[in-house]
Amino acid sequence: MFPKFLLPSIIFHPRSHNANHRPSTIKADTHGNGNNRYLTGHVSCLRCSKCGAELCLKAQIISKGFTGRHGRAYLAESLPNTVMQRPVPRQYVTGLHTVCDISCAFCGSVLGWKYVSAEEESQRYKVGKFILETKQIAMSSSWESPCNTNQPVSPGHLSSEPSENINCDEHIGFDGQDEDECEDIFAGIWSPSLALRRRSRKLDRYLPLFRFPS
Repeated sequence: MFPKFLLPSIIFHPRSHNANHRPSTIKADTHGNGNNRYLTGHVSCLRCSKCGAELCLKAQIISKGFTGRHGRAYLAESLPNTVMQRPVPRQYVTGLHTVCDISCAFCGSVLGWKYVSAEEESQRYKVGKFILETKQIAMSSSWESPCNTNQPVSPGHLSSEPSENINCDEHIGFDGQDEDECEDIFAGIWSPSLALRRRSRKLDRYLPLFRFPS
């Protein structure tokens, strides 16, 4: 065992207290690495529960206190990717209204209705707005990117041709509810561009079914 008394003694000096001395601080790099990617905002949107088509942002919901044919429903300002059927008069608890059923422009599922007119003056605030059945929709969340912001597509501007500003590989996902896409997966030929072409052709077939003469 080494004798500790042979080690040189260590002298400790007390820290000097200088009134003008300030502790050094590390300046934060507010710019960061140019290669970093930053999350700019959390986005929740409502989709068709059958095909996953985007309907509206959660922030665009006006009220969640409505009741539809299948239970709870939302009142929304606008619903892109939907088509309207012929307006019909209907009697609700709140009075007589003229409404149009709305369907998903991609799969044809009935999602709710649009208020066209209302007999009671107190109910006319709903005219031009949409009822969205919660049983027909699903909630999804994502993070916005400053260089990649998706704009909603209005029903009047639906096109079978993909937009030049959209990268299909980033935005088109596999639809497990579609038999044709399942067969493509099993055959090993599925691709975002092929799925987009199939859905565009189906959209061209669906839209005439929901249009009515003006």
